[in-house]
Amino acid sequence: MHIAIIGAGALGRVYGVHLVDAGERVTFVVRPARLVETSPFVIQRKNGDRRRRELVSPTRTDGVPADADLVLLTIRVDQLDDGVERLLRAAPPVPLVSLTPLMPLTLERVASWVGGRAVVAMPTLASSPSASGVDEYWAFRSSPSLFEAGTPEVARLVAALQRSGLPARLSRDVRERNPATTMAFFPISVAVSQAGGIERLLEDPELCRLGARAARETRSLAKQIGPIDAAAGLVLGAVTPATLRGAFTVLTRVFPQATRFVDDHFGDKLGAQHRHLGAEILELGKKHAVPLPSLERLLAR
Repeated sequence: MHIAIIGAGALGRVYGVHLVDAGERVTFVVRPARLVETSPFVIQRKNGDRRRRELVSPTRTDGVPADADLVLLTIRVDQLDDGVERLLRAAPPVPLVSLTPLMPLTLERVASWVGGRAVVAMPTLASSPSASGVDEYWAFRSSPSLFEAGTPEVARLVAALQRSGLPARLSRDVRERNPATTMAFFPISVAVSQAGGIERLLEDPELCRLGARAARETRSLAKQIGPIDAAAGLVLGAVTPATLRGAFTVLTRVFPQATRFVDDHFGDKLGAQHRHLGAEILELGKKHAVPLPSLERLLAR
């Protein structure tokens, strides 16, 4: 199967290298300015088999190949601009699998670019580039990446990921579960980003309180959108400044690498994506008559 991956960031590289390892043909669709790059893609799993994998000569192009069987979207939601729309409208009529977190309104817009062939996925691996140029990631069998069932190409994609050792499975409810879980956790992500990291967030009681209140609001909205994972729902149902502090403190002691990932991933670099997602979550709140005053104050900061 020929898979075109739009985006060559950490997420795209991890999935792409695994798919090549499984014997699939992969092309990375990048912006024209990045076509001159020749560097290899190297990934290192930090748990499980801890295997290091390398794609020496990634195939890069600035358009979706005409013989692609499936397109995988791995860019940030704020990067879904007119250029990406033109790219997708010119692509062959194949399924578009989005690893990008799409709220319902954005999903509807992106689906219109590909004739309704949009498929929702929910990546659960945690990836972060290191200073050495190696993309480090964590993947857990107890929490596989979810892919919307119903399309033969997507079933083959999931089978390839499983062959490569990356936990993945088909799901019947991921179209609702993904946005619900994303919006439920969204305020915590924003709070970490605004503070510039976990430790700085814990040193700001006011921001902790605001993030906790906003998380309770978005959880109420999320329940009207779709199911939230049981563990996530339990955590968010009891979120307070104290439990937030306790959770991050335990995480730092037990799994310090996860703390570094959260700081690298959320600390100050996702502002544009947060603004985009936040605006749509506020719009959904109005649509479903769920007040989100704390989230509004959090985003106004």
